[in-house]
Amino acid sequence: MYHFRFDNLFVINIFVVGQMILLSLFYASIVKLESQKRIVKRSLYCALFILSIQFFIDYRQFLKFNLFAITIASLLIVAFALLHFYNMLTENKSYYYITIAVIFFMLGSTILYLVGNLTLSLSDDLKYLSWKLNAFLFLVYQLFILYEWKVSFSQKTFIQVE
Repeated sequence: MYHFRFDNLFVINIFVVGQMILLSLFYASIVKLESQKRIVKRSLYCALFILSIQFFIDYRQFLKFNLFAITIASLLIVAFALLHFYNMLTENKSYYYITIAVIFFMLGSTILYLVGNLTLSLSDDLKYLSWKLNAFLFLVYQLFILYEWKVSFSQKTFIQVE
């Protein structure tokens, strides 16, 4: 898109909303209590409704870097991860490392996005430091997910049918 000189900031809005939907459905599927499932689903619907209203009132918000959408989506996912983390205090630790990774990455990247507009007036080195830090957080996030997969799923054996 860059080479065709298209503004690609709308892609982050698609990513953020899609990430919010998928991670909300993930946490709705792993929380045990039916009341918590309803809270997660209703919160997701409410956030989607609020973002839809914002995009409907001013469609240009969808075409630019929308800090409101990023903040709402990220903090909602962090709340769901903390809810699951709280449940793990008394239960088995399913998806423990993924939950730690989600909390760590979402909070860190949200803070970096929020202060990102403040770095525009700084030197290029300082401006790109926040993006490098975000890339590092994303790498740590992916490594935690890989570790969770290795610990939880890679050592399971499957029965072969002959």
